[in-house]
Amino acid sequence: MPEPTTLVVTGATLVPAPGVGAPVSGLELRINRDGITQLGGDPLTAWQIPWAACRDVRTSFHDGIAVIALSFGALRYRWEAPDEGVTGGGQAVVTTLRDLIGAKPMVRTLRGARRRR
Repeated sequence: MPEPTTLVVTGATLVPAPGVGAPVSGLELRINRDGITQLGGDPLTAWQIPWAACRDVRTSFHDGIAVIALSFGALRYRWEAPDEGVTGGGQAVVTTLRDLIGAKPMVRTLRGARRRR
């Protein structure tokens, strides 16, 4: 059972960079003061990225989907989490990440691409 300060997200999808592979859905994310842990997938895996190792963490929430994007070394990860997968909805993911680690917002340009602020 996760500690009380862990936000658990179910039904998340890992969206890889173009050309890296197919999206992996049905994942569980656990977000707490130590880092982000991903559980699930095929084959079944579990791994954690500590916040101290992240260069950049960004979040957004739009149309019932919270997006978490982070840079870890030369790698970039992006997850999409549906409202129904977390207590408090996708906005709870955004708020938790901003409170825990000062995650910055992602913004959309007029063409819909994401850019850093």
